[in-house]
Amino acid sequence: MIQASLPHISDGGSIVATGSLAAQLGNASNQGPGGSAYSFAKQIVAHYVNDLSIQLAERKIRVNAVHPTNVNTDMLHNEGMYGVFRPDLESPTREDAEIAFPAMQAIPIPYIEPQDVSNSVVFLASDDSRYITGMQLRVDAGGFVKAKPWQG
Repeated sequence: MIQASLPHISDGGSIVATGSLAAQLGNASNQGPGGSAYSFAKQIVAHYVNDLSIQLAERKIRVNAVHPTNVNTDMLHNEGMYGVFRPDLESPTREDAEIAFPAMQAIPIPYIEPQDVSNSVVFLASDDSRYITGMQLRVDAGGFVKAKPWQG
């Protein structure tokens, strides 16, 4: 979609892609082929945003990505995902999975709301972020820092 829209984006415009915390964490081999494919696809989004931000900087077009953790949507709330979070149960319910959801985040919440992601997108699309490009903005309740502590 981004590639197809490039001829129509004016100088000074803004592009915001949706990635995932999965892109930032890397390997999802413990989640089966679906998890690995999802993680890889989101890593490509992050890489594309990085490269495109450099390529479009001369035109003052900003390119950024938001990378949410689990979001309170149907993508999270389904039997397949419940099984990912509760592989110890044969047919886990939403209630079963919600016990495990907070384990991903440093802030003890089961998931973020769609509005949390939308607010970040609005900021990155606004003039308030006019000098922010190539940003990989995690909206993850501390999921990344919990999984990958500082190595400084």
